[in-house]
Amino acid sequence: MQSLLLILKSSMEQEQHAQFVWNLAQAAGAKGHPVVVHIFGDGIYNLVPNLNGVGPVGAVESVGDGNVRFMYCNFNVIQRGLEGQLAAGAKASNTSDASMEVLRNDRVLMFS
Repeated sequence: MQSLLLILKSSMEQEQHAQFVWNLAQAAGAKGHPVVVHIFGDGIYNLVPNLNGVGPVGAVESVGDGNVRFMYCNFNVIQRGLEGQLAAGAKASNTSDASMEVLRNDRVLMFS
């Protein structure tokens, strides 16, 4: 099965990017493809539950389910003071982790 890495940097004002990433990840995961969603920059706000309706509906609640894994840049979380506020199923990572995912996956798409 081909694997997919989706990189999301889009801010909350570009919610359509987050919604597209979420829909693509769910569809690919449902077909059995392993999917990694790496979120950094202002995109990490999409992993904060109950943040005034920000982010794709149902995304935060389903983090860690099925074939879709979520990673986020821990440095960006600290910069924005969001420690302890992100969805429990998402994994803290760093730039080298993201670089390794680029090498590991068959397809890479970035949304910024």
